[in-house]
Formats: sequence, structure tokens, C-alpha cells
Amino acid sequence: MTAVPPPPSWTVTSVLERSYLMARDNFAAFVTITLVFGAISLVVDLLSLGVLSGIVHLVCGAATSICITWGTFQLAKGRKPDWESMFRQMQAPMVVQLMLVGVVQYLVIGLSAFLIIPPLILLPLWAVTIPAMMAERLDFGAAFSRSADLTRFRRVAILLTFLLWAVIFMVGAAVILLVLGHGSLARLVAWIYSALAATVVYPLPTIFYVLLREEKEGMTPAQIAAPVE
Repeated sequence: MTAVPPPPSWTVTSVLERSYLMARDNFAAFVTITLVFGAISLVVDLLSLGVLSGIVHLVCGAATSICITWGTFQLAKGRKPDWESMFRQMQAPMVVQLMLVGVVQYLVIGLSAFLIIPPLILLPLWAVTIPAMMAERLDFGAAFSRSADLTRFRRVAILLTFLLWAVIFMVGAAVILLVLGHGSLARLVAWIYSALAATVVYPLPTIFYVLLREEKEGMTPAQIAAPVE
């Protein structure tokens, strides 16, 4: 029988605050990345490309995650990333593997939403796949296994963090819809709003990855982030 560990030193609210402060202090760099990939998704939506539009959304989501994950690791080492350095991660040696993990992860979680319950299981289970692969140079399967191992006993708190941000941003989106309706202006404002919201959400996997390794392995943030150059 596996003993349940004590409560973590971090809380849902402390992680929410950390992700907000990180986005605020690095806003220009983070929002540039989210706007660039968000613009690609917006153009594809306007072209009404059907299934291709969905594929582009997945790829842009994975690309955004890779860039901001790298930037968040730099912050863990005490370095302030700029948007150009983050964007250059699209040329990194592991980008294909990272993109594949991101696309598969988002696709499976998205499809499982039709079953209602599975997303609530898969989201926290796979919360740290991309940072784990990036920091530890893992292969495809090992990244998912590593995430499952690190998040064990902490998945409820991880899920609550994502859900709380989702609720906060859904309220904002509802206000935009109420005030502006469904026209072109509303779509533009919603796109900008989504890019702003993404600056807070995308650092979360790396924040959790660092916190979980600190807690379970006794490493410092700088030691955890050291392999990410």
C-alpha cells in the first residue's frame, strides 16, 4: 500500500498568483508569442478551412506551449527571456518531438471532452509532459509516463488551478459577448483577450513541473532548469 504524502508546500492560490506575476513581469515577451500564434489561428478561422483549421489550432497551441515553456525555464534560472529567443525554439533540435507531444496531448484531451469526465482526468495527468520532455530529453512515451509519475497525489490541485483560470476567463469572454455581440469587432476583441489570457495559462505546466520536482526530488529551480539552454 502506497502512503499518501503530506500536503504540498504550494497551494492553488499561490500557483495562480505565481503565474499571474510571471505573465505580468514578462508581458511583452509572452504576449508577443501568444499574439503571433493566435493570429495564425485567427486567419485560418476566417478562411473557414474546416478540419485543416482544427489541425492548425493544435499546432499553434503546441508551438505556443513550447516557446513559453522554454521562457519559463529561463526565468527559473534567473534569466529574463525575450520573445525572439522564445520564438527561436521553433528551430530547436527537439522541436518535432515536442510538437508531436503537444498536438497528441491537446487532441486526445479535446476529443475526450465529448465524454465529459476524461478531460478532468487527462489534463492533470499529462500536465507536465512538454516541460518534462524539454528538461529531461525524454522520448514520446517517457514524457507522458514522467508526467503521470510527477503529478501523482497532486492532480486535484493541478486541475483546480486550471479550472479556476478557465472560470475567470470565461466570465471575461461572456462580458465581451454581452457587450459586443457576435460581430467582427467582437471577434477581434475576443482574439486579443485570448492572447492576454494565454500569457497566464501557458506557464502553468512548467511552474508545476518545477514545483513537483522541488517537492519530490529536493532540487532547486535552477538545477531543474539547467539542462534547458
